[in-house]
Parts: sequence; C-alpha cells; structure tokens
Amino acid sequence: MSTSKILALTTLFLATRLAQAEWKEFTSAEGNFRVLFPNDPQQQTGTERNLHEFSAAAGAESYGLAYADYAPGTDWERPVNGERDSIVNGLGGSVIDEKRTSVEGYRGKWIRFVGQNTSGELAIYFVGHRLYVPHAFAPKSASRPENFSTFLNSFRLLI
Repeated sequence: MSTSKILALTTLFLATRLAQAEWKEFTSAEGNFRVLFPNDPQQQTGTERNLHEFSAAAGAESYGLAYADYAPGTDWERPVNGERDSIVNGLGGSVIDEKRTSVEGYRGKWIRFVGQNTSGELAIYFVGHRLYVPHAFAPKSASRPENFSTFLNSFRLLI
C-alpha cells in the first residue's frame, strides 16, 4: 500500500473518530430526558400539546428530538402511529421496517423509512402522557450513517 493511501486512510479514520468524539450529551430537565447530539441543538417550542423540538446537523445528516404532551389516559398506540404517519407522509415516504421497542419499560416503535429525498429512522416512545420522538435523517442517496445508532440508542429518561 502506498504512503499516500495510508495517509488518506489514517486521515479518514481520525476524522471519523474526532467527529464521533465531538458528540455531546444534552439534558433537558423539563423534558425529562438526555441524548447525545453532534453539537449544541437548536430549540423550538410550540403551544400545542406543550411541543418542544431540539435539532442539530452533522454535515448532510440531521438529528432531532421532539416531545409533546397528551391527555392522561391516552392509549399509547394512537399517538405513536399518528406521529409515524405524519413524519413519513410529510417527507413523501414509506415505511420499510418497523418494530416494537421500549425505553426504560415504556412502549414504543422503531421505524426505518425512505422518502422522496430523505431516508431516516425514528424511535417513538409513549411515556405516561408524553410522546418522545428521537429521529435521524440523511439524504436518500447516502448509505445509513453509523451516527444514526449513536444518536437513537443514546436516548434515556431522567427517571
């Protein structure tokens, strides 16, 4: 292997490691969660259902977490399926894989989808009366980024 190839591979390896090392834990006491973001997330709030959204980009990839409150006693599956359909349909997409999952004993779903220009993964959890939606998106043409797992698997409740 030539020196230039070794240098290029080493640079790529170090760049990848540095990019992964820059991920920071973000904690929201009000939202009762923590998650890793590639950099400091931007925050938006809405009045409907106490909506809070956090988002950050890493190159062409985007990472976000939204949460909203529902009425006590709401069945978990209706808001989870509704949020899945809203996001996937909003991106002109279709679900290519879906599994039941949980976080800290609370039910949810993990969804992989492909849209017109975007592919992504969602993990949607219903905790008490609160819906959490960590999501990761990338250009449709890109292969699945490793950071999708870094982000989605880092979501934890502050219970």
